[in-house]
Amino acid sequence: MKSSYLSTFIQLLLLGAKNPIELSTYDLAKSIDKTQQTASQHLLFLEKNNLIFRYKIDGNDVIKISDSGLDYLKSVNQQITSAFDENTSSIITGTLFSGLGEGAYYISLPGYKKQFISKLGFKPYPGTLNLKISDVLHKQFFDKLSKNDGILIEGFTDKKRTYGNVKCFPCTINSNIQGSIIVIERTHHDRFVIELISPLFLRKKLKLNDGDEVSVKVDT
Repeated sequence: MKSSYLSTFIQLLLLGAKNPIELSTYDLAKSIDKTQQTASQHLLFLEKNNLIFRYKIDGNDVIKISDSGLDYLKSVNQQITSAFDENTSSIITGTLFSGLGEGAYYISLPGYKKQFISKLGFKPYPGTLNLKISDVLHKQFFDKLSKNDGILIEGFTDKKRTYGNVKCFPCTINSNIQGSIIVIERTHHDRFVIELISPLFLRKKLKLNDGDEVSVKVDT
């Protein structure tokens, strides 16, 4: 979004448009110190992108920021806050979903399992817990984390095929379960899916079902 549109959008929030407000393009133009034509253009853009609603009551122009518009502004606010805060939280939240069952196979491969035990200090339960991230800041944090070195579980070759490297990032799951985020060199998942391993069967231990929200605190 162009900065000029964003500035107008923020001004609508400051004017109280979280709830319906009566506001003409003339009054908005005075508020943002622009021409009435510019104010009208900005409102048209915001409305076209489903960020605001516009309608009339008793002949007066009424504006209200939509739910998606509020979500967008909250995201902007979070990003600005994050930029000022060097100690951004290392907690990621994701929604649980069922994978294709490949985790159990790969985690149990001797070439990986021996390294998990020696480098992470635990024998992982044969399977991964899969979380889908939706929050913008959490996505940004995970993206940065994935590019770090982590604890390297080296790939290997057996008689059938070659298996790629895996990076591990120790973490705490739902505040009390120790485990690790694994970032697989070759995976069918998109880049904002977290895969977790733990010595415990996490679904059973935490009584989780698909759609449940799970928090992961990365150990620093």
